[in-house]
Amino acid sequence: MPMAPPMPMTPPASLFKLSGIASSLQDGTTVWTAIINDHGSLAFVKEGEPLSNGYRVVRVEETGVVIIDAAGITQTLRLP
Repeated sequence: MPMAPPMPMTPPASLFKLSGIASSLQDGTTVWTAIINDHGSLAFVKEGEPLSNGYRVVRVEETGVVIIDAAGITQTLRLP
């Protein structure tokens, strides 16, 4: 009897959820801060700052944030 083909793997749920984005003016330049739900804790992070599990913030913009993992794979989080 032939075996059934393997079920496709479901991608893991994201560990992070973008809750909001704030901005402030520093020396005439807008600085964006992402408010990210990181495993149930809120993290207020800017470009270059770390998240849990080896992730890091690459870029924060008015509508979303780009994060990267230790393997170099990026992920974009957007506001709902």
